[in-house]
Amino acid sequence: MIYFYPNSGKRAALLLGLFMLGAGAMAQQKLYKKADSTGTAGSAEAAERLKNVPMLARDTVGYLPNSELLLRTTGAVSRLPLDEVRKLPYTSVNQLLLGRVNGVDVRIPGAEPGKRSSAFVRGASGLLLKNGDLFGAQPVYVVDGMPLITEHAFAFDVQRFDFNRMGTEIDPLAFLNVNDIQNIEVLKDAGAAAKFGPLAANGVINITTWGPRSGELKVEVNGFAGISVKPSVDVINGRWERDFRLQFYDRYASKEQFRSFPAYLADSTNSTYYGNADWDEAYYRNGWVTGLQAAVSGGNRLANFRFSVGQAAEQGVAEKTAMRRYNVNFGINVMPVKNLMWSTFISAAVINRDRPQLLRDRMGDEDYILSLDKPPSSSKEQVEQYFSYLEKGVDKNRNANVRVLNTLQYSFGRYVKLNSRFGIDHGQNYRDLFIPSTVNDGNNFVSNYDGLHRRLVFDNSLEITPLQKKGQRLSVTLGQYNQWDMWKYNYGRAFKGKSDYIQIYQPGNDDNKTGASHNLRLTANYKDRVKANLASFYADIDYALQDKYFFNLYLRQDGSSNVSEAERWQLFPTASASWKISGEDFMKDSRLFSNLRLRASAGRIGKVFHDDYYKGGPVYNVEAGWEGTPNMATYNAFPVLNAAYELGYISPGIAWAYTDQLNGGLDVGVLNGRLNFSVDVYTRQDKNLLLKVPAMTESGYTGVLMNGMDIANYGGELGVNAVIVNGKNFGWSTALNASANKTKLLKLPGGRTDVRMGNRRFLVGKPVDKYWLLINDGIYATDADVPPGMTYQGLPMKGGDPKWRDVSGDNNIDDADRVVTGTHNPAVQGGWANNLRYRNFELNMLFRYAFGGKLLNKALADRFDFVNHEGVDAIEGVKEFAYWTKPEGDLNGMYRYNPWSPVRAYQAEQTLFLEKASYVKLRSLSLTYNFAGAWMEKKGVRQLRVFVTGNNLFTITNYSGGDPEAFDYFGYDQGVYNWPAPKSYTLGFNLQFK
Repeated sequence: MIYFYPNSGKRAALLLGLFMLGAGAMAQQKLYKKADSTGTAGSAEAAERLKNVPMLARDTVGYLPNSELLLRTTGAVSRLPLDEVRKLPYTSVNQLLLGRVNGVDVRIPGAEPGKRSSAFVRGASGLLLKNGDLFGAQPVYVVDGMPLITEHAFAFDVQRFDFNRMGTEIDPLAFLNVNDIQNIEVLKDAGAAAKFGPLAANGVINITTWGPRSGELKVEVNGFAGISVKPSVDVINGRWERDFRLQFYDRYASKEQFRSFPAYLADSTNSTYYGNADWDEAYYRNGWVTGLQAAVSGGNRLANFRFSVGQAAEQGVAEKTAMRRYNVNFGINVMPVKNLMWSTFISAAVINRDRPQLLRDRMGDEDYILSLDKPPSSSKEQVEQYFSYLEKGVDKNRNANVRVLNTLQYSFGRYVKLNSRFGIDHGQNYRDLFIPSTVNDGNNFVSNYDGLHRRLVFDNSLEITPLQKKGQRLSVTLGQYNQWDMWKYNYGRAFKGKSDYIQIYQPGNDDNKTGASHNLRLTANYKDRVKANLASFYADIDYALQDKYFFNLYLRQDGSSNVSEAERWQLFPTASASWKISGEDFMKDSRLFSNLRLRASAGRIGKVFHDDYYKGGPVYNVEAGWEGTPNMATYNAFPVLNAAYELGYISPGIAWAYTDQLNGGLDVGVLNGRLNFSVDVYTRQDKNLLLKVPAMTESGYTGVLMNGMDIANYGGELGVNAVIVNGKNFGWSTALNASANKTKLLKLPGGRTDVRMGNRRFLVGKPVDKYWLLINDGIYATDADVPPGMTYQGLPMKGGDPKWRDVSGDNNIDDADRVVTGTHNPAVQGGWANNLRYRNFELNMLFRYAFGGKLLNKALADRFDFVNHEGVDAIEGVKEFAYWTKPEGDLNGMYRYNPWSPVRAYQAEQTLFLEKASYVKLRSLSLTYNFAGAWMEKKGVRQLRVFVTGNNLFTITNYSGGDPEAFDYFGYDQGVYNWPAPKSYTLGFNLQFK
């Protein structure tokens, strides 16, 4: 395998390329300034042909859709205002969506540059119990008609810890440059999304990039530079922590417990922990953000193109994290013969990412617990020394993506069109990691990851438009679709190298023979590959009558290789309609309504299983390790087939899961279009989902995987756009969006009504996004305050223990007393944008809000639970440098329980740590100046604007912890592991030549 990854040394070459691109285009633009390139092709014959070629909108898009209408007129679609987000230094599409699009809940649990984030369209489509579950709940991202493939969750199956997915953990959308994007739409209901088949079960983020265009040569140059401001933290040293703990020792500790007081806190002369608390000066920094992109496009109707190159870099504010991206895009439309249009789009990007070296995450990577007898130092000197040791190691995270899309369209007169599309989306991720012995308990570590994911798409359709009479239009599209997906990775890790100068391992045995001294000790080697194929046949029938009544029927027969053979093929229908009431005769004289449209859709969409082992019933493994060494004793010491007990028993005959969706919408425009609002109500039921239900211990299986779980999401959305003032010199427009989503568990497999999984409980008829907590009513101050016989899981409760509510009334606190309450999903969330214009100035602001959500402040719970987290040989006992920060939360409001009590008084799963997390945040504020004047025409300048932008400027909230927008996917605020988005300030420009 050959890798090509540009490094930072290529930046000068990139900038030179941008300069040459712009200079060459400026020199050529004189040739196009006076001429209409759409009117001549350099010959009389070509000019005659051009007269018969209609100028259609799709000629400038860069790809050919299978149907003209695409169900859009009757579907629920939200569109992103791209002109505003181009002023923001974001490197991911999910960041752009946050607060700007209705019905999309974006989760960015940490501000680490380039790391994977998640989005949920109208709620999650299944139970989210671990990080691997997120992959099956994400919408599909479609770029220029090509559905992107993302990384697979299968790597979690061989991981011990559920922190980060093995590999580079890259955000797949970070490969896109926002200046190459023309339009972003969120397709939310079946009426809008069904044409993408089973991939669209969780919604669609449809992205259209700027494609080839006909016309004069146009050159664009866009750039920005900014700074992310390092956070201000309330640092502490050992003295603060000692005083904090002594209040518990003085009240509850026995003499033996006093003798076990941590040594690193007992010695106040130890400068490592009692010296200056200035670790933050070496740990945090102001991070630079830069970006530069240039594009050139033009041509005529026979041949046109667009070419762009770009670079972006982002430094994180903590742990010297960073991301660097280089991308290139090229698209061309060609009409080689009459009636045949050929379009090709090629995109390539490379991302290099500097990841943090958090101790917890590093232990997860190594699958090895370091010594936890004492935390890192609170001094700047020690932090700098730690990072200097790490710089002698290796952590290269390289990511490459190539996307190729070819489309052909041949028109047989006015009524018949043949469309063909072939696409490839190929991603390669590569990580080399070496941790020197100086920061790894004297035991160095090396690992290598090589991952690949690839999708091939082949789509052919015949579009027939037999009826094009005045006032009527009928279009029928018949098509066939094939999709081939493949994921694979190779991973190995090794320990105990003889020298920190040897930073690679050589696969082989570890017998310590002569000549093998430089080999690290290989402890694990994994190779996985998954394939999934999808074949489909579809029919799309569109009918429009008098530009007032619109009807659509979409039928799709899907077959998936990941479904059992008997259940492989399934028919999924969708119907949608809309009524343009404002087009009726009785509305033509209305002075109030400029637009009034009623929409409805109903449909069923299949859901694809990502794993291929569901299709064949029970799974068996060969329990053989590296070089055939058995991992467990089997028959006569030879490895044989064994049941996959850890995976679970897979029921035979696994069938399709699917989603039934119903949507109703109303679009209203009044006051000549100055006030517009849209209302949608919906219900989505995800049915026949897979669930691993608990199994009897005697079976040996961790559970039984079977169909039969149904989950409903239902809610409403409101979007309002208003032009309040529209004067010559001054204008003011505003846009508000709000969405609410609720969930409910409708059914469990096997007729069950209740299932408990880890620290969650799910009841039929109840929401699935709730916590499962003990209700905290205070503290038993003395033994006399404890009700007679009150126990916790059979242990007698005493003074200093929490007063947990005995819901079951049996005088014993256990899981039967936990209640399903609270949710991290807001009751309502959205954004409010304002645009103020004065002459050539524009002021844009976006407020993001969320009301009704609650978070579990796990970081605070862990800090009070110091007894159970001190010196334990478990990942829960890890302390980072940021440990030397005053805990965020209501410290004085916390009860002082006995931390040595066996009841685990400060366990996080109780209402004591459940807090309201409503907030309003000024997400962005941008001031723009648009240049204008006769000099621009003379210089051939089409557009020139400069802008300055501030992000995350302030947050209004009553939440006592950190940023209420930064938490993990399951509703826990984990402090340092959920970095809040920093404040940032950016200066940029947009320049176009004509």
